[in-house]
Amino acid sequence: MKKKFFDIGVLALGLALGFGGLSTAHAKPKVTETIKTYAVSATSVAGLVQEMNEKGPKGFWAFTEWYVRWTGDCKLSVTVDITLPKHKNPAKMPAEVRTKFDAMLAALTEHERQHGRHGIAAAQEIEAAGCAGGDAILKKYNAIDVKFDKTTDHGRKKGVVLR
Repeated sequence: MKKKFFDIGVLALGLALGFGGLSTAHAKPKVTETIKTYAVSATSVAGLVQEMNEKGPKGFWAFTEWYVRWTGDCKLSVTVDITLPKHKNPAKMPAEVRTKFDAMLAALTEHERQHGRHGIAAAQEIEAAGCAGGDAILKKYNAIDVKFDKTTDHGRKKGVVLR
């Protein structure tokens, strides 16, 4: 079995549903964020790591996908889907383990939300361009996500660790 790493943020997916260089008043893109969780129940650091490696989305501790859509008249929407671990019964964890888990989870949540903000920024840039060049803008923000994970080591440099 291949060893799984702690977290990968995202390789974001953009979905262009229409094209057009139509000018429009610049309303903010409609943003929908969904946070999904998967249950963990271990009460030791090693157990939590093992459980998140096994149960985490796509083999990671957390995952974010964002989708940008636009219409022919350049109305944009962004969907951000974040999946995070959630402990079934945090009171059962020893205080030291719970403190570590809570700190890791806070850092992980912030890391994943940053990926979501990249999707929102992509939508804003597409809107500002009147929906011209949307696919190139999506590729740009996909690359930003990849670089973000590389420079933060998938969040480890920002506290996404559990030891």
